[in-house]
Amino acid sequence: MLARIPVILIGIPAVYGLLVAAGDEIRMVFLALVCILGQYELNQMLSRSNGNKPMVEWLATLIMLPAAHFYGAPGLLMSFAMSLVCLVVFTVMRGLQGDNTQRFMRGLFSLIYLPFCLAFYLMLARADSGLTLFIILAAVWALDMGAYAFGMSIRGPKLAPAISPNKTISGAVGGALSCAAFVIMAGHYQLLKLSQPRLIIMAIVIATIGQIADLFESVLKRESEVKDSGALLGAHGGVLDRIDSVLFLGPLCYALVAFN
Repeated sequence: MLARIPVILIGIPAVYGLLVAAGDEIRMVFLALVCILGQYELNQMLSRSNGNKPMVEWLATLIMLPAAHFYGAPGLLMSFAMSLVCLVVFTVMRGLQGDNTQRFMRGLFSLIYLPFCLAFYLMLARADSGLTLFIILAAVWALDMGAYAFGMSIRGPKLAPAISPNKTISGAVGGALSCAAFVIMAGHYQLLKLSQPRLIIMAIVIATIGQIADLFESVLKRESEVKDSGALLGAHGGVLDRIDSVLFLGPLCYALVAFN
């Protein structure tokens, strides 16, 4: 825990600066960098290889995120279709390699898991210069810290011992309550400009899907026989280890905020 404190103290203000204060273009570049690093880690995990680079997936990121940033949902859908075609062409050009089906499925999963989901945050951020995006991230941090504090204090039965041995039911409940309290408080102070029913739905979505998404990445790591997705962030693991809880929330939170 002590090893994580410097990253927390530096990381939270840095993320706020990059996502809110620095402006739209810096936000897009930052999320693109996060996405590219995440795709590299994901490819290394799923392929169990240190040599292959996800070049098509990186190209897709450089197409999809700017398209979503500048043209919104239509741009995202069109760029996703273009990226899928690029992946199909790449698969055909590789020929019969013995692993082409697996390579295609890894690439398709990577496109959906990272640039597609993260693109919704870019579209969400355009409405209020990234404040809602930062509040969503802060709610996930509240979820993680609450889960850690309650889990270490109360302990008790494990939540999913085969997938993530350190997670407890008490931690899951405590994290959900911490997250919900943060979201409701953010709505009270107009940091999240949503109606009361939508605030409640937002709290439930983040508290539940955030934890399920974290367990999902744990499944990927367990089956890939790795402890962390990478080592870029030291005691915090890799990039995927830090963003796993927020990825599937992108489309859902965008729908709650954008669709009145």
